[in-house]
Amino acid sequence: MRILLALIYIAVGMWAYFQLGGEEFHSSFGFIWCAFLVLTSVVVCNEGFLRVLKGQSDEEYIKELLDKKLAIKEEYKAIKAITFEDLGTGCLCHLIDVGENEVLCLYGQYLYDYCEIDDDPEINQVRQFPTTDFSLTRKIKNNEILQLDVGTELIDETRIENINLDALYDLGVKLDDGELIKHIQFNELLKLAK
Repeated sequence: MRILLALIYIAVGMWAYFQLGGEEFHSSFGFIWCAFLVLTSVVVCNEGFLRVLKGQSDEEYIKELLDKKLAIKEEYKAIKAITFEDLGTGCLCHLIDVGENEVLCLYGQYLYDYCEIDDDPEINQVRQFPTTDFSLTRKIKNNEILQLDVGTELIDETRIENINLDALYDLGVKLDDGELIKHIQFNELLKLAK
């Protein structure tokens, strides 16, 4: 849908260009105008931008998706977790043992909002996640995580400074945010920490 909106946006922009006498302008101006339309279509036709135009907050958007059954809320009980930073992408990763031989992978920069920050005197944030109970709201269509609601009781986490990502990939872990891994036991992942 967004691609269709972007194409319409670009077509209307080019139509307006020619209506204003675009064929009389220098050809480099036409190229710049076309590039401008293509680049701005990414912003203008972005879902978040369209929600801002409608005056819809993130909470209202998530509630709308839940009401229309386009998103689901999943409840989890966590036992233990492995936490590491992927220095290649600047993302934080939690591999969380959620029982029944399942491991939940949460991966992204948004997770820094919940981690301990003690090296910046202006922020000084305590760790808020992983917790024993938490929930995720995700889109059904593409499994995108929309919201993480953390609990109050922290669980033990094993922090790994330099993890071997190739070993993780060999185990079948894709490092997709919200990935529920069913073919691996948490103890196999703990071996990577030693």
